[in-house]
Amino acid sequence: MFASVIKRAVFIIFMIFSGTITAEEKPIELFAIDYPPYTIVDDADNLSGIDIEVVTASFASVGVEIVFKTAPWKRINKSLKHGHIAGYTSCAKRAEREPYILFSDKVSEANQVALMALDTDDRKLSQLSDLKKYSVNAIDGWAIQKELTTKGIPHSKIQDMDSGIRSVVYRDIDVFYIGELTALYRARQLGLTDKIKTKRFTDKTSSQFYLCLSKSYPGNEQLLEQFNDGLKRIKASGEFDAIYSRYL
Repeated sequence: MFASVIKRAVFIIFMIFSGTITAEEKPIELFAIDYPPYTIVDDADNLSGIDIEVVTASFASVGVEIVFKTAPWKRINKSLKHGHIAGYTSCAKRAEREPYILFSDKVSEANQVALMALDTDDRKLSQLSDLKKYSVNAIDGWAIQKELTTKGIPHSKIQDMDSGIRSVVYRDIDVFYIGELTALYRARQLGLTDKIKTKRFTDKTSSQFYLCLSKSYPGNEQLLEQFNDGLKRIKASGEFDAIYSRYL
């Protein structure tokens, strides 16, 4: 009897290695950080948001199961470089990332805008440099705050988005420089949507975001093709637009 058990075990091992029996496929693990409303991480590390739903729906439409996790950005980026994780959503396309990242078709985009109180006179506001005519603030340490510094636009620094939104409604700040969808989403949560407006700049183009897959992770070239195919499907079906409508 013992010999038969051994023979059975050897047979199963042979079948697995020959490909006749395959191990149960696990969901693809992708990572994200908190950047509402594109990616939202709650206190229990549950993830939601526009890009989370778009990526999940795109893969589901082609029969690929995924799960999302979160971690600090520096750790995620290092893991992408070394192929320790499959991918991340959503990131901008930058030259320094191209050696180790496969970029999908565009998932979403962000426009940097002037957020103002509803009664603020914005007739002199067209290009980014026009901000010099207004009192402006931006979140300390963010890329868009550093942009103001680089371009010599005077501004004050604040610590969070809530402070920026409230400053134009209740204080003497004319403009909060911020991403449009991110600010509108948070303003709705604060109950201040009817007290603000936004204005885009004629000399600013949108920032585009992509699903970023590690070039060093096995099977990612095929995974990229599957995702792009799925993204086309949900756009054609109307599901893509339906996802956006739930957050705006």
